[in-house]
Amino acid sequence: MTELHPDFADLRVHPGGSHTDGRDELFDVVNVIAFGGAADRPTHVPAELGAVGPVSIWESTGAADSLPFWNTNLDGDQYLYVVHGSVRVEFKETEGDRRYGHYTGRTGDLLRLPKEVAHRTYSGDGRRRIGLEIMPRNPYWARLGESPIASDTSRRAGGLAFEIHEAAVEISWPGGALRTPRGLFERGLHALCAYELHLGHNEFDGGFIVHDLGERVRLKTPGHAETLDGRDVLAVFHGLRDELTGGG
Repeated sequence: MTELHPDFADLRVHPGGSHTDGRDELFDVVNVIAFGGAADRPTHVPAELGAVGPVSIWESTGAADSLPFWNTNLDGDQYLYVVHGSVRVEFKETEGDRRYGHYTGRTGDLLRLPKEVAHRTYSGDGRRRIGLEIMPRNPYWARLGESPIASDTSRRAGGLAFEIHEAAVEISWPGGALRTPRGLFERGLHALCAYELHLGHNEFDGGFIVHDLGERVRLKTPGHAETLDGRDVLAVFHGLRDELTGGG
């Protein structure tokens, strides 16, 4: 039996199984509750459980607080099915301040997350939740992991410099600087590194933006923007992620 995270200690999970005979590569069974509720499952780092044509099916375990950034789906609408738990989903204008209200979702609810509208999820009850995300499949996901990424420990991407402090990460550029919460930034980097930056458009607290353009990525701060080679930025993010995780 899978060891479940304490937030799911009340659940009793008895997964089924596959009993096929031959051509094993065609068949797959996964218990979404056992997978998403596992004690060692990271939060907000989606895992693809399957795909149907151009549609991807992810399991994403939500944290007991919030998604580390505002995310905008650029390829199409996305749906979030709440397998277990409670969530509040806030909506706003991408790169803007206009708010569009929120959803309250609980076990069994299916929520539409519209294309080109920024969303951010928050725990509805101070506990983790288990969710399925259904969305258009980004063509770059098929190439994840094909080429190893060497960590760049320079703490610099183009004209942006990153300084790690106890409670925040400071991002500076010629003419300005901002701070973003260290814990949320670290969790955001884990997700971005896992998907090699191919997660659409992401806005961190404080105004740092990572906008995937395919082979290139656009980094933005208030009044400043740079378009850089995606793999170069990814190498810097790997270095920062490793340093943050290691307690640097």
